[in-house]
Amino acid sequence: MLSDDLVPYSREGLVSFLDALGSFAPREEAVSLPGGVTGELLGHLYLEDEVPVVALRVEEAARKRRKDWEPAARYLVERGLSAGLFVFYDGEGAYRLSLVHARYRGTRKPELSHYKRHSLIARPGEPNKTFFQRLRRMAENPPGTLAELLEIFSVEAVTEEFYREFIEVFEERLARGVVGEASSGEKRDFALAFVARVIFLGFVQKRGWLGGREDFLQDLLKRYEKAVGLGKDRFYREWLTPLFFRALKAPPGEKELSGLGLPPEVEKALKEAPYLNGELFSPKPGVDDRGLYLKDEAVRDFFGFLFAHNFTVEENDRYEEELELNPEFLGLILERLINDLGVEGKGGEVGAHYTPRVEVDLMCRLALAEHLHRQGLPLEKAYGLMRGEVEALTKEERAFAKQSLLEAKVLDPAVGSGAFLVGMLQVLEEVLEDLGEPRTLDLRKRLLQNLYGVDALGWAVWMTELRLWLAYFVELPDSAKASKEPLLPSLGLKVAHGDSLVQTLGETIVPVKLPAEAEVLKDEKVRKAYEALVAAKEDYFHNRGVSREEVEEKERAFLEAYAWRALLGKGQQPGLLVKGEAEQTEERYRQIEELLRQEERPFFYLLDFAEVLLGPKGGFDIVIGNPPYVRQEEIRDLFGRFDPGTYKKLLQRSAKEDLLLATPYTEKTAPAPSGRSDLYTYFYVRSLALLHPKGVHVFVVSNSWLDVQYGAWLQRVFLEAAPLRYVIENRVKRSFRADVNTAITVAHAPDPERKVPPDWPVLFVAVQKPFEEVDLLQEVLEASRQVGFASKEVSR
Repeated sequence: MLSDDLVPYSREGLVSFLDALGSFAPREEAVSLPGGVTGELLGHLYLEDEVPVVALRVEEAARKRRKDWEPAARYLVERGLSAGLFVFYDGEGAYRLSLVHARYRGTRKPELSHYKRHSLIARPGEPNKTFFQRLRRMAENPPGTLAELLEIFSVEAVTEEFYREFIEVFEERLARGVVGEASSGEKRDFALAFVARVIFLGFVQKRGWLGGREDFLQDLLKRYEKAVGLGKDRFYREWLTPLFFRALKAPPGEKELSGLGLPPEVEKALKEAPYLNGELFSPKPGVDDRGLYLKDEAVRDFFGFLFAHNFTVEENDRYEEELELNPEFLGLILERLINDLGVEGKGGEVGAHYTPRVEVDLMCRLALAEHLHRQGLPLEKAYGLMRGEVEALTKEERAFAKQSLLEAKVLDPAVGSGAFLVGMLQVLEEVLEDLGEPRTLDLRKRLLQNLYGVDALGWAVWMTELRLWLAYFVELPDSAKASKEPLLPSLGLKVAHGDSLVQTLGETIVPVKLPAEAEVLKDEKVRKAYEALVAAKEDYFHNRGVSREEVEEKERAFLEAYAWRALLGKGQQPGLLVKGEAEQTEERYRQIEELLRQEERPFFYLLDFAEVLLGPKGGFDIVIGNPPYVRQEEIRDLFGRFDPGTYKKLLQRSAKEDLLLATPYTEKTAPAPSGRSDLYTYFYVRSLALLHPKGVHVFVVSNSWLDVQYGAWLQRVFLEAAPLRYVIENRVKRSFRADVNTAITVAHAPDPERKVPPDWPVLFVAVQKPFEEVDLLQEVLEASRQVGFASKEVSR
């Protein structure tokens, strides 16, 4: 059997497996690697070039440590080799089978920074399903080229294989296993909530934080089967519901679990569960209050599928990919599930598209480089810093860059599963570490506080929170599991459920921020109410005893203070809603009063993110994302407030208000959106309005807006009002869900007082190779020098 030969690690077993491929030549020899590391050469795979196979002993094979594999990359650099197969094994028999290869970037001479590691991980006592699936594929179709070997270690290929199995289990077993009076769509939503919760707990139990076991959920099902018997359909209602909604919502030892009829050992484990705050483990209205439950067999089948795969709590980054169930992998799966099946009755209208991680990383670095340059750092140094080149910066420039990055406020207005916020967190930590800021839990929490997102789908908000929480959770010390305080920062006010594009009170469009000339916060009563609101939101994030309800009280107090100010001022100062006439003021006041009476108000940028949009800068430093691609004939109000025709008119009105607010356009000169405009074009205009005057916009979208007829109005906006820096077209077929031709756009915030200079250059870049193989930051910098960006920027 393949499993008997390969797990735990056995040199003989692995050599025997490789020898059967036909391209492997065994060779036993000790080798010295850079850094004083000793390994064992097992032989070579002979493809286009020879690929050495080297085994290295490490302290803990399952942990992702760059220091473990950097000697391997240096070994390849010294020999001028593009790839090597490395075995990183430990004393417990666990190991990584890793392909370390060079992503050539404009040169055929590899450098250390060009190398990336892709790992399959095997652990004794675990199912290791992905490991065996990929090795079985390797045995059935032995690779003859490096490209074919890369396919074995491809995260996209693993994702496709996993998703095919996942969607079958989800639709055929889980969704059909929901019992109760509900539509098929509502049952599917219930099943999706279950999936999200189980996935999160899969990561929690991986750390041994549930009953001291890494297989707590599987063991819980076994105990139920023994105590009650499978088929009674009580497992979800009587065993999982207390775990979801009671055990994780209070400190250890303070949980109300008595009288539920659970076995003593199960009750004890639930009482000792960590205190995880967050919306994921609060009953969801319309989902968890319908009396629905899952059949025992449905839960068993899903557990059997999911937990046959290994979990890891660490995210992939640009240097390393693990082919296991990590947060990014599962976020991608759920994002695709939501977009394929639809949720909350929306069908295929959501228009979300997966962004490959390499593009996310590139866009984050472009955004941060432009941000630093706009703040005053020389262009070459800003871009060099994003490539790890710190030496060129003076001591003062390093301190300046560090502070600028620590304070950067970032928004994704269509957040999906949180890829850009997680990517931004990773890049910020990496660059700050290069600048001398150590990676600590406090740093991660500080950066999380600067990340914002919005989505029209509640599930997307949940997934983003889940991934950001996991990014924080993985850094928590083991001692934290007994904490009496909530373990996770409260992200409910950072990632919002709402409509990014249409925000109204009655028939009045609510702008995303105040016009530059507004002085509303100079009124003492309004300013104090605003400061109290900001302080309450800060305390809520840090779990300092302020509840969500108390924050909402501060919001109402701020609105009320502003409403009186607006009424007494009779519209003489620019107001909270839109620039208007005095006779409209009392109507706006009544609308605010109505808003104050609502139990649940809609999302408003100006109120929900008041600390940014009413703060000193008056907007975000960076707006980044991949907004949904929805054709004009399919545009709908996902909140059901307006019919399609009315909603499209409101989109057009909102876009015009954004242009009047943020650009030099007047009522007469502002370009009107084309009736053929895709939904993403409205996100463009909204993103520009959300920036402060030195902010940076970075989107990846369909390149259809570059068409003269289709996108002329948006092209005009960039030519006249918002300085466009780069348009980077990807002309290589994307490997996952590749049905849209895309372009990355990088632009600067508009200046409300000045148009774009007529000689402003725009750099168009057509990428003919996969992004992994091109050092686009360097290419963009070189081209920028040629068109004079370095001299044009900061003075603007």
